[in-house]
Amino acid sequence: MAPNRPISSVNLPPRMISKKKLPSGTTEPFSTIINEAHAAEITSWIDKKKADAYSATNYPYGFKLRLRGNRDNFTPASFWKLCYKQTNVVVVTKINDTDRILGDIILPDGINCKILE
Repeated sequence: MAPNRPISSVNLPPRMISKKKLPSGTTEPFSTIINEAHAAEITSWIDKKKADAYSATNYPYGFKLRLRGNRDNFTPASFWKLCYKQTNVVVVTKINDTDRILGDIILPDGINCKILE
């Protein structure tokens, strides 16, 4: 850059502003049956660690809701359609009119049954 030389630059056209609407974020919980503390405990089962190995705000896995009974019409057929041949699946169910929650983890090496209360 020479101090006595005039500045010349290329004028570019204005940037295009995208009008595409992005999906809004959600603040609803990922489950109505389990909470973040349960998810942390389930994570400890997966990693075969002590139940308090992870906190409710810091666990290494993400959970994706694949089947919800009131949304997907919970039947054996809908379960097999969405979960057949899937590995690393956590199955959680709540017994009606109680606070009992049952859970299974389907890992590549078999099924480990656990009960949340």
